[in-house]
Amino acid sequence: MDEQLDIYDENKSLVGQTHPRGKPRADGDFCLVVHVLVQNSDGLFLITKRAHKHYLPDFWENTGGAVIGGETSLEAAMREFNEETGFTLIPKLGELLFTDKVVKSGWSCFMDNWLFRQDFDIADFIPQEGETVAARWATLEEIITLHENGEFVPFAETGLDGYFRRLGLL
Repeated sequence: MDEQLDIYDENKSLVGQTHPRGKPRADGDFCLVVHVLVQNSDGLFLITKRAHKHYLPDFWENTGGAVIGGETSLEAAMREFNEETGFTLIPKLGELLFTDKVVKSGWSCFMDNWLFRQDFDIADFIPQEGETVAARWATLEEIITLHENGEFVPFAETGLDGYFRRLGLL
């Protein structure tokens, strides 16, 4: 059975319906997705390299994905990060920085953008089959360079521009 996504109205209120993931929705029906940025105590950001099967294969990115029916935004952020890195986030170290509303016929969504300040030993990263092939800590400048060189998922799709602006780094 297809994964089901909860449907929200234009005010981000649940409407009591679900919809199969990956299928266009009626106009006015929104889903919820999460983006997760992790910053360590040295100020570096954890980024992952997408698996070859994905849209934009081999691009660097921050973690993200859909909120599955019945999940909270925080639960989805933690699940997605674990699925893509094998690491476990500590809920109290996370902060929902902002929510973007994207209106696009058939694909409207709210994007909850989380920031976690947490340390991981990158040597413990294990590539996650079908999800990621590499992970590393990067400075803001390195991420911007990857973006400028066309090696990073476009900021409009990751929310990174919003993160960095809200953190006062851009």
